[in-house]
This record gives sequence, structure tokens and C-alpha cells, in this order.
Amino acid sequence: MTFQVFSIEWLNEHHIGLLYLIELPFWIKLFISVALYDITAYWIHRGTHVIPLLWRFHRVHHSDTSMDASTVFRFHPFELILVFGMGNILTAALFGTDVLSMAVYYLFLYVFFFFEHANLTYPKWLNSTIGLIFVMPDHHRVHHQQDQYYTDSNYADIFIVWDRIFGTFKTMPAQKNKYGLMEFDEDKKQTFLFLIKSPFLNIKRITIDGEKGISRNKKTPLEQQNSDN
Repeated sequence: MTFQVFSIEWLNEHHIGLLYLIELPFWIKLFISVALYDITAYWIHRGTHVIPLLWRFHRVHHSDTSMDASTVFRFHPFELILVFGMGNILTAALFGTDVLSMAVYYLFLYVFFFFEHANLTYPKWLNSTIGLIFVMPDHHRVHHQQDQYYTDSNYADIFIVWDRIFGTFKTMPAQKNKYGLMEFDEDKKQTFLFLIKSPFLNIKRITIDGEKGISRNKKTPLEQQNSDN
């Protein structure tokens, strides 16, 4: 965090970033800066799902088979430092966001993180009202589905509009929730030591066709029967 603050302050002192090209009222600039941190986080989060090296670290967060408030802290330390930490510096370098707006962003982010991951029941009307703009718990629960078709969706942390705009928004009935990753669905793979070393292990990613419900890396019953014969 100290390195982030130092780097962003250095960028600000040298007036690096697009926001330095225009004059904006304080509150408007603050809101835009928070939104810019969030949209950068959206693209970085999306990248952690499609870039194999980054996924090795990010899958630690998705490996939790019973999502609750503790899942907020279930991140590999390398991901926090190297991926998301550098993302904030990148945001400041591109857009000229400052440390204050980053602090405000994190203030809202961790409130959203807690409610998105908490094992609590929320009124359904939230999804069709403020859920048109902001990430609701039901949105993020879809993101933690064991079915990879749904895991690769709803990447936003605060503003769900990013997913709606860029075509990564998905919904599914809450009663069908099954959390975690199929390749981590064993007790021995849920231990702290295993999760810490898991990015350095060659663990085959098991995915499911979200429309057909077929596991792509497991044999079908017919294939299993043929192999047994």
C-alpha cells in the first residue's frame, strides 16, 4: 500500500493523466475518479479469468465452496500485491486519479465486498432497482458459481453497469447456487497450505457448458462405459 501511495502521489505531482487536461469541480472529479478505479478493476478482474497465469492466483478466491463474508479475505497475497495493487497505479497513470479518490473507492469497495459475499438474505426488489446500476449480492453470487459459464461473468465490484455495457452480465435463480470450482472440490484442496501453493501447481481447469450442463474435462457415462470395455 505504501508503494501505491508513493507512486500515485508522484504521478499527481507531475500532473500525469487525462484528468489534468480539464478543470472539474472537486465532487465531480472525485466521483469520476472512483468510477475510473472501478472500471479499471473490472478489466483487470476480467483479465484474471482469461489469462492462464493470472487465473492460477485468482482461482484461490473462487475455490471457496461455501461463500460467506470470509470469502472477502480469501485472496492469494501475490494477487493482491502484483495484480490489484498495480492496477491502481495504472489507473492513476492513465487518468490522473489521486490517493484521496482511491481511499474513497476502497471505502465503498469493502462495504460492497462484504454484502456481496455475505450469506444473508436480501429483498429481491433490490435487483430491479438500484441493481440496475450497482452490484447486488445476487449478481456476485452468479460470479461464484461452480459452473464456469457463469463464473466468467459479472466481474464488476461496485458498478454493475460495466458488465451490462460490455456484455458480461448474467443472471440465474438463487436456489441453483453451487459455489466453488470443480477442480478444488476436495477437502484436501481447501486447506490454507494447498491454496497458497496452488498457483504453482498444474491443476487442470474443469469447465461446464452452461447451456448443456456437460463437464468438458470429465468423461460422459457413455465414454466411461466404452473405456471400461
